[in-house]
Amino acid sequence: MQIGVRAVLVDSHAHLTMFDASEVGPVLDRARAAGVHGVVVPSTGPEDLERAIALAEELSGQVVAAVGVHPHEATALDAGLKARIERSVDKSHVVAVGEIGLDYHYMSSPREDQLAALEWQLDLAAAADLPVILHNRESWSDLELVLSRRQGPVRGVCHSFAEGPDPARRVVELGLSVGISGMATFKGADNIREMIRALAAENILVETDSPYLAPVPKRGRRNEPAYLVWTAARVAEELGISEEVLAVTSTRNVRTLFALDPDWPEVTG
Repeated sequence: MQIGVRAVLVDSHAHLTMFDASEVGPVLDRARAAGVHGVVVPSTGPEDLERAIALAEELSGQVVAAVGVHPHEATALDAGLKARIERSVDKSHVVAVGEIGLDYHYMSSPREDQLAALEWQLDLAAAADLPVILHNRESWSDLELVLSRRQGPVRGVCHSFAEGPDPARRVVELGLSVGISGMATFKGADNIREMIRALAAENILVETDSPYLAPVPKRGRRNEPAYLVWTAARVAEELGISEEVLAVTSTRNVRTLFALDPDWPEVTG
């Protein structure tokens, strides 16, 4: 399955920093061949912050970056790392603060460190007038509480969201978009498909979360942006719209959320 019409797709969340440098070019070539012409690359912490920015600077026609500290790395958010992130938000190819949020599954950082890192990065995004890319795992009640207590709206996306219809509606009420990953294609993910049907296409971004969560029929392989077509096709099916309409709408949503030029990404080939 591929997008039936060669409409432009954008992968709204892919960790290209987790691919070897020699692999990035071929990965992006395969993405373009599949109709995925743009990629949003979030950083996760001190190890890949500068690399995410460098990829966006080098490949600005196809890649933009987000800067932030993943909840797994929240304990690392000391004064030095804060200064690095603060210097990064003003760079021209940085379009968001992310990947930030809460993760209570692995608890790689203590809950209090995660909450403190999240609040600081939300404040930074507000000061920089940037949207946020939010991570949530087994932490929705705390994340919803933090977002609902903010003064003023929070712009951004809850990426790879899997909490179901009612929390997704709450995400939209809070002014955020809902990111849909390859989990939408998994056999047991009926709650995610029900969630998609509860949303409007205008509230959805599609993503791979590469190199994780490869969609069916690529499940078990390392995920990459080219595989976005499988997720996009399933989202379109659940919404009852054509794959072309889904592609046009989701790409427009990315451009709007991240304040990108209407002619980004560059379309070649």
